[in-house]
Amino acid sequence: MLSNFQKTNRLILLHTLGWILFSAIMVMVFNLSLDDPASTLRYALYMPPLVVLFYANTFLFIPKLLAQKKVIAYVLTIVGAILLIVYTYHGIQILLNQEFYYSKNWFPGIVTQQAFMNTLLVLAVSGGLKMTQEWFRNERLKNEMENEKTISELALLKSQINPHSLFNNLNSIYSLAIKKSEDAPKAIVKLSEMMRYMLYESSAPQISLSKEVEHLYNYIDLQKLRINRQTHISFETTGDIATKMIEPMLLEPFVENAFKHGDVFQDTSCIDIDLKVTRSQLLFHVVNTVSQSEHVKDKHSGIGLNNIKKRLGLLYPNRHQLEIQQDINTFSASLTLDLMP
Repeated sequence: MLSNFQKTNRLILLHTLGWILFSAIMVMVFNLSLDDPASTLRYALYMPPLVVLFYANTFLFIPKLLAQKKVIAYVLTIVGAILLIVYTYHGIQILLNQEFYYSKNWFPGIVTQQAFMNTLLVLAVSGGLKMTQEWFRNERLKNEMENEKTISELALLKSQINPHSLFNNLNSIYSLAIKKSEDAPKAIVKLSEMMRYMLYESSAPQISLSKEVEHLYNYIDLQKLRINRQTHISFETTGDIATKMIEPMLLEPFVENAFKHGDVFQDTSCIDIDLKVTRSQLLFHVVNTVSQSEHVKDKHSGIGLNNIKKRLGLLYPNRHQLEIQQDINTFSASLTLDLMP
């Protein structure tokens, strides 16, 4: 990043080069002779009014008048500036070459034309640069606002996930406590490990995929303590999960949904989880059996998947594909993520 001092020096250099280029264009357009000292002095005196008009239009007339929708005042100001520069040009010509000025009837017309064209060019350049600068400024502010909005939305969504997950896990431990199960202490240990992950790891923008996988294993181990021991549960990972990065708490809602809404208390029930990492993609597939009977969902039952859909849209726009399928026996969710190289 450039310091303020470096930015100022660069800006001064750009403006200096711009005025040199403008001067060169004027010399070529009006075929001015710089060999004549009087002509050189006359041209040197022509420039200051144009420089003053350029910066006055950029930093005063446009912001204070045109930007405030004072169009008539702006037009009158510009007309007055043009007339002032035209008369200034005539005054310079009379001062430096009075005899030639009055001896040629056509010469005042050339001076007026030259002054008028120079003034219009300066106004066009200053106005164009100012509008371009404002466009870039507005785009930058727009992007910053969109980024801040995205960050706020992601923070809100993540804040919904953590307590939602905690409540579900506490329900699991509660069910063990009601049964006075010997597995309750194990469940508390697993929950403490998961809480450590949610409090300290999930605050980072991205984490190692291996940590997310470890968190999923802890979640699955906790759920195994409360469900039917005959339920088939498998979690397989293939590929390099150590070097890939992912947003935290992105995969848990799919697994949580499988346990919460799957038919996990029947001997024939199953939950299959498969995570595969290729060179540039993550493939995550979760499938679980569903109960044959209708279950009334509570009002919070859809938070997990709805939340993750919104997060995916914000975090991986045009870089993810989510397919959810459900039939009478199974429910499946397949997620494909394009990972950063």
